[in-house]
Amino acid sequence: MPRVLKSFVSVRSLCLLLTGLAVLFPYLLHPALPDSSVAAQTAPVVELQQVQTGPLSSPVLVTSAHDGSNRLFIVEQTGRIKVLLPGATVATDFLNIPARIVSGGERGLLGLAFHPKFTSNRRFFVNYTRAGDGATVIAEYKASTADPNRADTQETVLLTIAQPFSNHNGGMIEFGPDGSLYIGMGDGGSANDPGNRAQNVNELLGKFLRINVDQPDGALPYSSPATNPYFGATPGRDEIYAIGVRNPWRWSFDRNTGQLYAGDVGQNQREWVHLIKSGGNYGWPTWEGTRCNTERPAGAPSCTALALVPPLAEYDHQQGRCSITGGYVYRGGRGVLPIGAYVYGDYCSGEIWMLSGGATTRLLDTTYNISSFGEDEYGELYVVALGGAVYRLTSPSSPRAATAVSAAGYRVNTAPESICAAFGTGLATNIAAWTTGAQPTTLAGTSVRVRDAQGVERLAPLFYVSPTQVNYLMPAGTAPGNSVVTITSSDNSISTGAAVVRPVAPALFTADASGSGTPAALIVRVLGDGTQRYEPVSPQIDPGPPNEQVFLVLFGTGIRGRSAPSAVTVTVGGENAEVTFAGAQPDFAGLDQVNARLPRTLAGRGSVNLVVTVDGQATTNAYTVNVK
Repeated sequence: MPRVLKSFVSVRSLCLLLTGLAVLFPYLLHPALPDSSVAAQTAPVVELQQVQTGPLSSPVLVTSAHDGSNRLFIVEQTGRIKVLLPGATVATDFLNIPARIVSGGERGLLGLAFHPKFTSNRRFFVNYTRAGDGATVIAEYKASTADPNRADTQETVLLTIAQPFSNHNGGMIEFGPDGSLYIGMGDGGSANDPGNRAQNVNELLGKFLRINVDQPDGALPYSSPATNPYFGATPGRDEIYAIGVRNPWRWSFDRNTGQLYAGDVGQNQREWVHLIKSGGNYGWPTWEGTRCNTERPAGAPSCTALALVPPLAEYDHQQGRCSITGGYVYRGGRGVLPIGAYVYGDYCSGEIWMLSGGATTRLLDTTYNISSFGEDEYGELYVVALGGAVYRLTSPSSPRAATAVSAAGYRVNTAPESICAAFGTGLATNIAAWTTGAQPTTLAGTSVRVRDAQGVERLAPLFYVSPTQVNYLMPAGTAPGNSVVTITSSDNSISTGAAVVRPVAPALFTADASGSGTPAALIVRVLGDGTQRYEPVSPQIDPGPPNEQVFLVLFGTGIRGRSAPSAVTVTVGGENAEVTFAGAQPDFAGLDQVNARLPRTLAGRGSVNLVVTVDGQATTNAYTVNVK
């Protein structure tokens, strides 16, 4: 079969039209990240900017789906999860399950984690205390296929853990860099761990757990990684990753290093932060931070028998402090904080601290009961106040913000050698476009630099610049992870944003440049005598008589990095369409092409969805074609 033309007149004009696009779409309304080159300061000047105006009922977590949409998901202790769309100020209901939950005190809907392949499998997981007995439940849900901003209410329970008391339930769950689901469990409650559960390897309380939610184990809907320290013949529960924690209410992974930072709530005198490692024993109830706990229960090791694992940070209960709220390592690009600084706070005093370079600095002294911190897809940090608000940490000295996205799908995920767009103000002093010759790295005095996750900085080739939009090529060799995009205009104005770079980030250009709807595509019809005819994809695709073959020629970006041509699949109306070519379109930088044979069984179906999947990453925008 022909690979279907790699070159034809309309491709270049199509791309020039797209690079001139200056329309802002909903995905672009939330400003993106700036530069990570801001030098570390002794005490950075930071502010809290409220991101929502609608009412919230006891919010305890804010997180993202890591799906390129940059939506914020806010967990309410009372049993609801709300979604805040980019640019919106009022969050709407995503999941309502209050009937399944007992709420109040330290109980309720406490945790939320999205599967690493959420974009394709729609799976997410919650941690709550069950109505009736207060047991901890780890359960799976799915986002609706009809509305991505709503969840189906069908539940699959993975794990249930009985709770002897109402407090110390932990609550945080998160997927680690290894793809496993990590669960932080408190010691079961009361005071001083009366059952010595945190040191008992046959109990799941007082532990960090690690499970594989993609691989069942017989009747269990999950399995335990063989590398867990108590797996198999080793005495202890297979699920255990680390022991000896009291109540790790909030913890997180450093998105660059993969290290697990846990704030562990103390008893009466100390609060602390530990780096959690596989097989680690963090001392509770023998140690309360660095203090030997003389009120430890019978059976707990003595302080001379159990070696202290020194915490990264620790504080006492002076000045109204009472309960640590673990936070995040700052990896954002707006220069709000030094890169690599760990941010955490105290629930009672409302103080927020930064741990950087081995020194602790107080950033803010607020009046809020800080129930959680959060991190968006750009690596920017948020503060959750239990009284009913979510705030973004900002800095008045940060560079002007720009939003960096894929120029095809308007999502934050991009890939090396993909066509990208940045939106903002003052990005250029004039309008200019690349038309002929070598692709420039400066247009009308504007340049774009991309610093990747490994700290390597490259100039980006440019397509188009204007005061409000810049289209550029993500430089070849850009390492996966968070990249900082710095745009410098001819008057030396600097704007910064961030791109989430992945090996592949498939997205299709669309006919109306909206990011969804009918793809910007062609039909190649192979007639019975073998000749080819080019046709538009709209208003309808005619499958034609049985002796003719119809090929869809799709144009997008973020596809060429596929591991193999066979790693690209296309489904139309839920049916597989044979892919005959997938790779770079040689006539325009960054443009990718996918050719797929239209199944004849689609005849008469009318409007159907089209999905391109590359190395397991599916296009997330809604694409449709109309089949006669």
